[in-house]
Amino acid sequence: MHSKIIHPSRNGRFVFNNKGSSNKTVSYLGHEAKELDKETEFFNEEKTDIKAAQVKEAIDENTKGLRKGQEKFYSLVLSPSEDELQHLGNDPEKLKAYARAVMENYARNFKLAGSKPLSSSDLVWFATIHNERKEKEGEQKGQLKAGNHAHIHILVSAKNKSGEYRLNPKGRKNHFTFKDWQVQNGKTFQQMFGYEKSTISAKLTTGMSEETKLRHEERIRYRINHLNQYFTGSQKIDLDRALTIGKEQEYGKGFFFNLHRLTQNYQQGKPVINPYEVLQTGKDEKLNFPEKSIGSFAKSIQRLGQEAGEEEELLPERKKKRRHIEIEQER
Repeated sequence: MHSKIIHPSRNGRFVFNNKGSSNKTVSYLGHEAKELDKETEFFNEEKTDIKAAQVKEAIDENTKGLRKGQEKFYSLVLSPSEDELQHLGNDPEKLKAYARAVMENYARNFKLAGSKPLSSSDLVWFATIHNERKEKEGEQKGQLKAGNHAHIHILVSAKNKSGEYRLNPKGRKNHFTFKDWQVQNGKTFQQMFGYEKSTISAKLTTGMSEETKLRHEERIRYRINHLNQYFTGSQKIDLDRALTIGKEQEYGKGFFFNLHRLTQNYQQGKPVINPYEVLQTGKDEKLNFPEKSIGSFAKSIQRLGQEAGEEEELLPERKKKRRHIEIEQER
């Protein structure tokens, strides 16, 4: 069983924007049913036969407190192997039960300060099952793959149901650990269905050879040293800190994608406020200037200008007065 979070712009055949309405994504998830002249059916922790319009409305309305540039929802995919599907008898009800257990794992994986652990019922999420996959390369590109390829698509809101917390599975590891979620999903599949073979998720715990680690570290060292040629003093990126971040992220594709993004930003002359934040999350910190602060700053500058002008007007008078004092002292 493989669990993943879809990147909006570089995973799969469908590119979507999760910083706005879920309409396009919900519509895409219905393409398989439409090809069969059926209506798309979604389910969640307590209901089945949920309509697409209801999904869109629930996801799009649960965005209070999220800024324009922040993710409003996330797209998850659960992909069983053919052997795992055969073990389940390709039973859609078992797949639904498994999806509900996975979303329980998802909720409990979030570590929120001052909050008790979340459960699936605290989330706003909807899932649907697809049964087909298409060839991506070669002469067969676009044609249906042979065999059994059932998988589960899940849309989950970036806010919990009460709107109190922002839930970002791609943020800091002390907030949500993606690998832990994957591994737990593999164990859940084994426990629920008595599956004894190792799952894709379970294989993540086998570790990485020292040779592979050294190769990744050398790659990071080369990139950072190359960047540091252009900087001096405190501007230089701390190599040990970058290596630590890479290690914490298991030298995954996401880390090296962030390292490439950081390199591009510097090459294109874009300002980088916190390079370590870019390496960790792919996003830089933002300098926030509240409107009130900007107004106060502008008034302060204006006041300084006025005072400078007043000083300039008084200067001849002050010089005259100072000269008068000097003459009096000479007498």
